[in-house]
Amino acid sequence: MSQSIEELLGVDTLPKPSRRQNMRFSCLFFSDVRTDISYAEKYRFLGDVTRFADQTGFEAVYFPERHFHEFGSVFANPAIAAAHLIPQTQNIRFRTAGVTIPLHHPAEIVEWWAMNDVLSGGRVDLGFGSGWAKGDFIYAPENFEDRRKICSDGIETIKRLWRGETLAFPGPGGDVVDITVYPRPIQSDLAVWLLITQNEDAFIHAGKMGYNVFTMLYGTNLENLSQKIALYRKARQEAGHDPVSGRVTLTLHTLLLDTMDSVLAAIEVPFRQYIQSSLNAHVNAGAVTGASADLSDADRAKVLDYAYQRYVRTGALFGTPDTAKDMVDEVIAADVDEIACLMDFGADYDIVRHGFTHLAQLAQHYSSPLLTP
Repeated sequence: MSQSIEELLGVDTLPKPSRRQNMRFSCLFFSDVRTDISYAEKYRFLGDVTRFADQTGFEAVYFPERHFHEFGSVFANPAIAAAHLIPQTQNIRFRTAGVTIPLHHPAEIVEWWAMNDVLSGGRVDLGFGSGWAKGDFIYAPENFEDRRKICSDGIETIKRLWRGETLAFPGPGGDVVDITVYPRPIQSDLAVWLLITQNEDAFIHAGKMGYNVFTMLYGTNLENLSQKIALYRKARQEAGHDPVSGRVTLTLHTLLLDTMDSVLAAIEVPFRQYIQSSLNAHVNAGAVTGASADLSDADRAKVLDYAYQRYVRTGALFGTPDTAKDMVDEVIAADVDEIACLMDFGADYDIVRHGFTHLAQLAQHYSSPLLTP
């Protein structure tokens, strides 16, 4: 790393506008498909990003759960990643994006993350998903078909166990065992995110249940996302929850440098490889079927080029701190509350580290409370 974190903190912030919404910024780890470096180097990069986020006012770092594929399998257990990084931080919150509930017993999830809540001084929030990769379900093959219902029911079970309730679960020989999970977490209640891509019913469900939402521009755009967020906030209100306090977190692939030309040079090859690896993971997992899975090499190349161009133009924070403000303002207009900056999509680590300065500038630009005219 050419500059220390302390040196990066010395940058001047951009001039702040007189009126705007307060946007929160976090960092997200998602995939890390690089094959030219060791796993140890990948984990060191996690530490660099997390310490940067901790020291520059970012709200959280998000960790996924991935198994059995180069696309993200460095994150086989987000609880272990968090436990490694918690002692290196003081302020940042640790979140998941997210734990695949059908692969685990609810009490197991609460045990892991209650330990991390204690170790972090109460800085844990959890995002959950139902899973989609069939291969992952070797851990619980009987749960694949009903994974969405298991996820929905599991969230409520996890919240009750987190609060300290004693619940009954099937034990050996058909016996029922009453358990209370220890250690007890510091936080009495657990903030929950539900992972959602495009499903409108899922946005409505999250609103009714009072969950936060973690989403991405996967096969959609900000205009469509805004409509789904409106459904989410309406559902919260109708269920008696504060519609405004519900958090919508949006993932954006992120790299900010001195010039857009520098960004394009840094992302051209690795980001295309990242998109290819993501598509392969979905095809291999059975999440992409039919004609989309049987494309010829030429047609697949066209799909990849379209995806690359779309993300660069309309679905990512690629550019300079000044040009990225346009994207952030569009995200604010869509009623998003938080941007999770996806940092590990394949760009050279030293280049990403160089971009810390610029990302800090952008986040600080939106960090103060909304001012009145």
